[in-house]
Amino acid sequence: MPMTETNTVTLLLNDQEAELIKLHALLCNELEILQNRELQALEEASKEKEVILNKVNILDQEISKNTSLEMLQQDAEHNEQVARIINLLRDCKKQNEVNGQIINRSQVAINKFQIMLQKSVSGNTMTYDEKGK
Repeated sequence: MPMTETNTVTLLLNDQEAELIKLHALLCNELEILQNRELQALEEASKEKEVILNKVNILDQEISKNTSLEMLQQDAEHNEQVARIINLLRDCKKQNEVNGQIINRSQVAINKFQIMLQKSVSGNTMTYDEKGK
């Protein structure tokens, strides 16, 4: 890779690694938010997550304009950082799956509660006899 391309790729990889570190921290924080059922904080975290994911996507596109993953993995200057980035991506995916499982379990519990409530209300309807009592 020519020197200017190497410098550009290094800067892009640095930015991408920094964004993924932020994303992982946000996902870990999101787990705590989910456990504490802080809806306002969850909404803010979701917006922040979307911004970070967009940045990561743009950086990925910029990197791919300059080189390929295979070339980066073979390049002595970048291969360690690329390995860290891949591990960060894997960690983010795992944490996101954990968070998703919590959301799914919460939704199931809400649905069960809603069904119980509907049964309770429908079983409690007042009926009148022929005298209106």
